[in-house]
Amino acid sequence: MTSVLALAAARDWSVILGFIFGGCCSNAWATEVATSQNPNAGSLMTLAQFLIVSLMGLPSQLCFVPSDSKTKETIPFTFRSILRQPTRILSVRFKPRAIPISRWIIQVVLFLLTSLLNNAVFKFDIPMYIHIVFRSAGLVTNLLLGYFFAGKRYTSIQIVSVLIVTLGVFMTTFSTRPRRVDAASLAKGENNPNIDYMIGIAILTGALVLSSAMGLAQDQAYAEYGRGHWREGLFYLHFLALPMFAPLWPDVQEQVRIANASPIVNATALFGTSKTEIGIPVFWIPLVLNIITQLVCVSGVHRLTARVSSLTVTLVLAVRKAVSLVLSVMLIGKSGGNAWLWGGSFFVLAGTILYTLDGTKPPQREPSQVSASRKQE
Repeated sequence: MTSVLALAAARDWSVILGFIFGGCCSNAWATEVATSQNPNAGSLMTLAQFLIVSLMGLPSQLCFVPSDSKTKETIPFTFRSILRQPTRILSVRFKPRAIPISRWIIQVVLFLLTSLLNNAVFKFDIPMYIHIVFRSAGLVTNLLLGYFFAGKRYTSIQIVSVLIVTLGVFMTTFSTRPRRVDAASLAKGENNPNIDYMIGIAILTGALVLSSAMGLAQDQAYAEYGRGHWREGLFYLHFLALPMFAPLWPDVQEQVRIANASPIVNATALFGTSKTEIGIPVFWIPLVLNIITQLVCVSGVHRLTARVSSLTVTLVLAVRKAVSLVLSVMLIGKSGGNAWLWGGSFFVLAGTILYTLDGTKPPQREPSQVSASRKQE
């Protein structure tokens, strides 16, 4: 019996870690390939991701309303029930939410802005590995927002850890300083890559602050209504954001036009056969891979969140981002990086691990609490 349980646990953990390291690292690769072909496709990529995640999560948030009005219990939704009795589609409703819709709205706005900014930054020639390091530096903004807006207090080790992460971010940022542009090039109307680079870094910083603000709002909602509602959160964070893409629709249409105008490739050749030729624009291949791997990545992270503490999640994701960084620099970038890049990345990873390990220590009680407990003994 024990061996069976151990085997089942090992299988579950293999799936979770496979989804996280395989899905998330593949997603970073697919994003880098897609943005290298069209750096301006951020809005299209974001909309596609939000749409697919919403469609995949929709069935879990639906239910059947019983015909008996006296019965308040709902019936779980299944497509098989619709196929057996098509008229039941008239009784399909959204399941009662565990968290009020008003608590999701602010998170939806912050999540959408964060996603749009993270995908838009590639048009400013920000390398993927800088993107990865910046998204690993959420500890800095989490600590600042938690201290000033949530009344949280942190240990000396946690503060030192955040300073180490900050140092790593600065080192990594300056590791890829753009080349200097002479006055003659600027006079010809060429863009100054240094200005573009700083704009990209500013966008990444803004996305980092918005992401931490969303995490703070999420923690407050889960603290009040419970943490067992990740499926509901995953669906509504994406679904409620879809109407907000309306102002971006002209840009999305333009990106679809550009994608369709990309070189045509034979899709069947990708699967080792050329008997039937199916031509598709080449840009859609990394875009579809990006969407699929995004689903796998999100599924793995949420499965992990449901099994272990947030501290363990932070550690696993920190290691995953380190793997993505190595793949981005060594395999995709085909370069060895430099001392600034690897030194900064090391500080970010070390600071994150140090912060997480300090959080595993039980909080020390105040002297008044200790004396009170002694009086009760």
